[in-house]
Amino acid sequence: MKKGLLVALSTILASSLFANGVELQVVKGRNFPDSSKLAQQYEISNTIGVRTNFFLSTNNALQLAYDKIEDIKDNKDAHRYSVNYLHIERDNGTLTHPFILFGGGYEDGIKEGQGFINLGAGMAVNITNNISIVGEIKALRKNVNKDMEVNTNLGIGIMFGDEPHNVIIKKDCLSDKVATKLIREKIVKPIAIPVTDDKENCVR
Repeated sequence: MKKGLLVALSTILASSLFANGVELQVVKGRNFPDSSKLAQQYEISNTIGVRTNFFLSTNNALQLAYDKIEDIKDNKDAHRYSVNYLHIERDNGTLTHPFILFGGGYEDGIKEGQGFINLGAGMAVNITNNISIVGEIKALRKNVNKDMEVNTNLGIGIMFGDEPHNVIIKKDCLSDKVATKLIREKIVKPIAIPVTDDKENCVR
């Protein structure tokens, strides 16, 4: 309980330090080991994870991630900690925002710990301006035993701070295009705005 409260307070505090916002994600998914003989000692496992995305600009963020791989071997869990670069199209004028990520981290809990690199892609779909459904798929390569694994996740993201108002942007762009087309095809005539003499107005 205390840990959860500390994480929540830290996230809110960090959001005030990043002008482009901070996003907290909670995800759940599956981890798939590769088909090599070495990897057969591991099971297809359920996963649960938490990510914090610190946005350095509208579309670019630094991601801190934690994943728990449940019952990966002999009823033991593995724990993965990673730092990733995240690029997501947040200002594309729609409710769907594709993203890519890459980075690396460290896994412990099974035998000796080892580092890994990962590369992933996914999609965030806005429910509201600050809440989104997030889906992702990541490929991992471990440094010691050279295992390749795939991790899929689905979860929810909550944004603290600035978030582009995509629906408003979309409507404004559409209105401009329709108005321009109507004028170009002479369906409507542009309105002439009378020009006034500033000096005359000043005298009056």
